[in-house]
Amino acid sequence: NALRTNGLRATMFNTGQNAAANPALVAAQVSAGMWVANHSYTHPHMLTLSQAQMSSELSRTQTAIQSAGGGTPQLFRPPYGETNATLQAAASALGLRTVTWDVDSQDWNGASTAAIVQAANTLTNGQVILMHDQYATTVAAIGQIAQNLRSRGLCAGMISPSTGRAVAPGG
Repeated sequence: NALRTNGLRATMFNTGQNAAANPALVAAQVSAGMWVANHSYTHPHMLTLSQAQMSSELSRTQTAIQSAGGGTPQLFRPPYGETNATLQAAASALGLRTVTWDVDSQDWNGASTAAIVQAANTLTNGQVILMHDQYATTVAAIGQIAQNLRSRGLCAGMISPSTGRAVAPGG
């Protein structure tokens, strides 16, 4: 709601277990104009898993998001940003591009609203920021981030499945 109210769209990386348990929230993301993507099923440290387990985490999430009305994700953000060639191959086999971030808001680490806004102020064209929707400080930062992006001639964009970079939304 904070994103929509401020005219922003974002890529929402959903865990499969949350999408399966709360399909209405996935549908709400889509109806709000957000892009829905894969963030593994259980949010494990993926590099500790076998290739088969990695593939299961990703495929189960694809199914959960599709079943919830979120379409077929084209992007995968590995939990904790941890990736390697094996994980990238498992993602590619499912048509997923692995993406990470350029700027970490540190919201997961207790960053204040002001610190989250300041992190977003460092974004340049095409960059991706890591933020999480479960923190009140992050939600509180959205309005100021939107205003600051506009004042700098930037917009919140979608992450391109072909490049992994943020691009202006096509519509």
